[in-house]
Amino acid sequence: MRVLYQKDLFSYRRIEDIKEKFSELNELEFLVKKYNSFVVFELYQHFAKKSKLQAFADCGTYLGFDLYKHISKEEYQKRLSHANFCRDRFCEMCNWRRARKYAIENFKLLKFVQSQERVRYIFATFTIKNPRVEELKSYVKLFNQAWKRMTQSKRWRNSILGYIKAIEIPFQKTDRDYINLHAHCLLIVPSIYFDFKNYNLYIKQNEFQEMWKKALRVDYNPSVDIRIIKPNKERGEDDEIASVVAETTKYPLKSIDLNGIDWQKFKILTEQVKNMRFLSFGGIAKVYRKEIFGTDEFDDSDLIGDYDELDLSMWEKIGRLWYFLDAGKYKLHKFEKAENKE
Repeated sequence: MRVLYQKDLFSYRRIEDIKEKFSELNELEFLVKKYNSFVVFELYQHFAKKSKLQAFADCGTYLGFDLYKHISKEEYQKRLSHANFCRDRFCEMCNWRRARKYAIENFKLLKFVQSQERVRYIFATFTIKNPRVEELKSYVKLFNQAWKRMTQSKRWRNSILGYIKAIEIPFQKTDRDYINLHAHCLLIVPSIYFDFKNYNLYIKQNEFQEMWKKALRVDYNPSVDIRIIKPNKERGEDDEIASVVAETTKYPLKSIDLNGIDWQKFKILTEQVKNMRFLSFGGIAKVYRKEIFGTDEFDDSDLIGDYDELDLSMWEKIGRLWYFLDAGKYKLHKFEKAENKE
C-alpha cells in the first residue's frame, strides 16, 4: 500500500471535501424540466421510432460541470460543459436551454446595436386566423409570405430599422383542434421615431393592423398589439436592454401545453412543424447578428455554452463534476481533477 505523502494527503482531503460539498446538483430546474418532459415522452411512445424514444428518455440524464474556484476566496462556480441533450422541439429541458441561449444572445446583440445606433424598441404581436392543427404548416407559410410583403413596403422600410421575430404555436384554449398561431416581434426603430412634430416615422396601431391585413390579403381584421418597452422599476430593472430581453424572451421557445392532447393530434403537430424555423432576424438585427455570431440565424446545435465568461484572472478551473440522474435526483457520479491542480 502506497504511503500518502503530505502533498498527496492535501490533495485527497480537498477532493473529498469537494465531493461532499457538491454531492447533489443544487440547480433544481434541471430536475423540474426533466420530469416535466415525461408527458411528451408518453405521447411519443405511441408512434416515435426506438432511436427517438431512447434519445428523449436519455436527455439530460448526465451533466458535466466545470468547477472553478476563486483564487483568493473560498468560493466556487460551476459552468455546464457536457450534457446529452436530445434537442427535440417539444422537450421541456431543451426548450429551457434554447430560451436561455436565445435570451443571452439577444442581450449581446441589442447591447451591440445600442453601441452602434441611436434606437428605441417596440414590442409587437401579429396574429392570423387560427388554423386547424393539420393546416399549421400551410398557415405558417402564408404568415411568413405576408411578413415578407409587409417588411418590404415603403412605410415599413422608412420607419423600422430591424426586427427579431418569434412565431408561437400554442393550442387554442377553447378548442384544442386549433392552433393560436401568432408572432411576437421586437421592432428596432430610430430614436427620432416618436418625434411626431418633425418626422413622419411613427406608425399607429391601427395603421400597423391595416398594413398587416393588406400583407395577409384577408378580408378580416387580424389582431395587432403594439407596446413601447420601458424598464420595469417594480422588478428593479434600470437597464432598457434587460427590459427588452425580458419582454421578448418570455413567450417564444416555451413549451406547448399538451395536457389533454391525444397522441394522434400530437403526431400531426410534430409532422406539421418538421423542418420549420420559428425564429428570424431582419434589417440591422440580422446584419449585426451575423457580425457578432457569424450567422444571421439562431443555432440550437449547442445548448450548453450559454453562460457569461468568467474572469480567468480571478477564477481557476480545478476540475469537472459529473452528475447522473439516479432515483429522482442528480447525484455526483465522479469528480475529475483538472490537470496539474491540487
